[in-house]
Amino acid sequence: MIKSTFILLSAFICCVNIQAQILTVTSGTELTIKSGTLFSADNLILIPSTDFTISNNSLSRSATAIHTPSGTYISRVYQFANISNPYSGSIQINYLDGAELNGLSENTLTLNLFDGSGWNPYPATTNDATNNFVLTTGLNNITLNELALADQFSPLPILWKSFTVSKQNNFVLLQWATSMEQGSKEFIVQYSINGSTWTDLAKVAAAGNSNTTRNYSFVHTHPIQGLNFYRIIQTDLDGQATVSEIKQLRFDGKTEVFRIMNNPVNNGILTVEVFDNNIFTLFTADGKMLWKQQLSAGTQMIDLSRYAKGSYFITNGKQTQKVIYQ
Repeated sequence: MIKSTFILLSAFICCVNIQAQILTVTSGTELTIKSGTLFSADNLILIPSTDFTISNNSLSRSATAIHTPSGTYISRVYQFANISNPYSGSIQINYLDGAELNGLSENTLTLNLFDGSGWNPYPATTNDATNNFVLTTGLNNITLNELALADQFSPLPILWKSFTVSKQNNFVLLQWATSMEQGSKEFIVQYSINGSTWTDLAKVAAAGNSNTTRNYSFVHTHPIQGLNFYRIIQTDLDGQATVSEIKQLRFDGKTEVFRIMNNPVNNGILTVEVFDNNIFTLFTADGKMLWKQQLSAGTQMIDLSRYAKGSYFITNGKQTQKVIYQ
């Protein structure tokens, strides 16, 4: 492997066009910027506090972001083709007055980084509107994919870091994480049996404001046999909301011990064919128990007219079925 160590590289490339490639480090070679060295490439300045190695990667500049944010950012975005190795140190971005600012106030500009999972803002150490640069120091072990300057009061949105669903015996464990939160209020866990009609299962309080990874979880205790669909809605204090991707999980191989004869229920009476004597329980969609009774084998009638119309779950502990009361 060819290794190149840069002790000082100032104004590496000073004149390139928008959407132009600035630097390429081909496969099998490395470019190492030594700790404390100033590396300047088309007005992007890196001063690492530990040696920073670029390998099998390229750096370019564009007027627009690849991972499109909803917030406003200046028309100067630096883009690594691949997620970089961990970086610690300082980053400075120099910019031009005029159209490149996209109408943003220079005094509110702050560094925003897309690390492969989401956009993360970092408070500016020096914001110099006279000399047109923003310097951010104290960065620690971050990865670089895209870099831009945006309004510090309207940071670029955070994409979901992760969202998974998994079986835990007869239950479903939902786990999700965020990279950073700004003014977040809560997460609404939603469930569906068809992927299009959704029911709220729970509300989980959000961190509000955080610059670190936050982990959340919820256990769904009444999945149905077959496909179960899940998604998370994240709401902000200002009323804005984002929706996660949809996850699905199949429960198969359960021995059928009862069968619902009329679903949805239109007359207030749920008819259940019971194959073996057992204790049955009726739950609301959010897990509140409403009714519990021993049922004998045969056709049984359960009165739902005392309850509000909506979604319910009936279970004998081994098999769970969703009931729609209309």
